[in-house]
Amino acid sequence: MEALILAWTTAGPQWSGSYASATATVRTSGVVRRPWTVAIDERVEIGTDAWLLVVDGGPLMRGVVGHGEITAVSPGRGRHQDLAIEFDALLPHGDQLPLARLEAFLPGIRQQTEARPLDGPAAATLRSLWSETVAPVRGSRHPVPGSLPARMVTRVPANSAEHDPDLRSLALAHRGSLCHACDVDLEQVYGDAGRDLMEVHHITPLEYLDSSYEVDPLTDLVPLCPTCHTVAHSGRPVPLRVEEIRRMRGSGGFLRGTIMTEEQLAAEAAAAQLRSSP
Repeated sequence: MEALILAWTTAGPQWSGSYASATATVRTSGVVRRPWTVAIDERVEIGTDAWLLVVDGGPLMRGVVGHGEITAVSPGRGRHQDLAIEFDALLPHGDQLPLARLEAFLPGIRQQTEARPLDGPAAATLRSLWSETVAPVRGSRHPVPGSLPARMVTRVPANSAEHDPDLRSLALAHRGSLCHACDVDLEQVYGDAGRDLMEVHHITPLEYLDSSYEVDPLTDLVPLCPTCHTVAHSGRPVPLRVEEIRRMRGSGGFLRGTIMTEEQLAAEAAAAQLRSSP
């Protein structure tokens, strides 16, 4: 079994608590944990992909709304198995992968009321369709959760403020789309392919962060291109400041151990003079 589709009747007891609150938790912390009981003959393994399928409501409700990974399995009574699932992607109702796109490779999906195992091409197709659905919403260059097989994914801690698409949009709208360290405009350089590649960097000092801290995208986040953003986080444990990256770029220009030509030396001197002039 490569994946498991969970049939969810939203009016039923399977999901405890507010689904809207759970989507917000995933957005800010990366995962939300939920218990789930399935009736299935095949043994469910830890690490299996779990897909959340809404099977009730109208067309704006029904479809795949979430992805997660099964982290624990306990045998229940008869065919029942008790699962622990870490959901790493949950879509608001209305943004789901609709049933109409699933029927071609999952016959009977409209009538599904229990858990359904998936293997091989069907699991791969579901990942592909899910990625096509979620990627435009996420606005991220990183693979969306569920787009790769579980065995190819490793979870790492990340600053949620730097990966929140709404905070990113507000920061770029306020500060512009130029990298604040190297002044590159990725859309100007790469055209449409570079439009959504500019990242944002969290600049608030770590000593000001506590459990009550709320990110202000207008003051806490600055645009950095992927290269400068990587350099910023090369500082451990405190990221480099934008001003430090600018100084690093100003003092660079050649590889250690190389011999510069007269023309290169002249160009470096001219560039330095321009940078120092008011």
